[in-house]
Amino acid sequence: MSTARTDAISRRTALAGLGAGGLGVALAATARAAAAQDVEMANHPMVGAWLVGRAPNDITVAHFGADGLVSTNTPTVGVGADGAVTHSDSAMGSWVPEGARGIHFVFTNRTYDAAGALTGYFTVETHPVVSEDGMSFWDDAADLTVTIRDPNGAVVQSFGGDGGIPPVGGVRLVPGASGYDEMLAMLAARTTATPEAGTPTA
Repeated sequence: MSTARTDAISRRTALAGLGAGGLGVALAATARAAAAQDVEMANHPMVGAWLVGRAPNDITVAHFGADGLVSTNTPTVGVGADGAVTHSDSAMGSWVPEGARGIHFVFTNRTYDAAGALTGYFTVETHPVVSEDGMSFWDDAADLTVTIRDPNGAVVQSFGGDGGIPPVGGVRLVPGASGYDEMLAMLAARTTATPEAGTPTA
């Protein structure tokens, strides 16, 4: 009886050890994969600060971090379609690589009325591609989508993904080169080259 109990404990111990060993291998593999992705992201040409916009009166700054964080200084005060003043948080989100120069990113923020009451949430998801020299990017907006939710998170409007949203571009923002001249030149050239996309709007 004592032998049977010892055998049973030995089997359980062995199985537990095997499970723990397997888990250790899996965790180590996951850590290696995460480390590889970190290196891939850190070296991706999208990492950095960018001037971003669709038109001369629609330029903002976005930062794509090596850790996958996206932050922007999008307007926090605006005017809604109904003419009412609206407020919002600065948008934040995340990104992942799509090939050597492309990325897939999403950002979101909360929106408020003039009295400060939450009116909902605004989310943008798209796929820009950095130029070969790493100094600009362009997003034809063919897959860009916008989702608007009410204060309870229910979708009230969703559009895009059909090429109907104007394209957006970006120019790297670096010390000694603000990028505004390059940004304006790029927008002018793209607008001239693709009149079928329509006039960019804010």
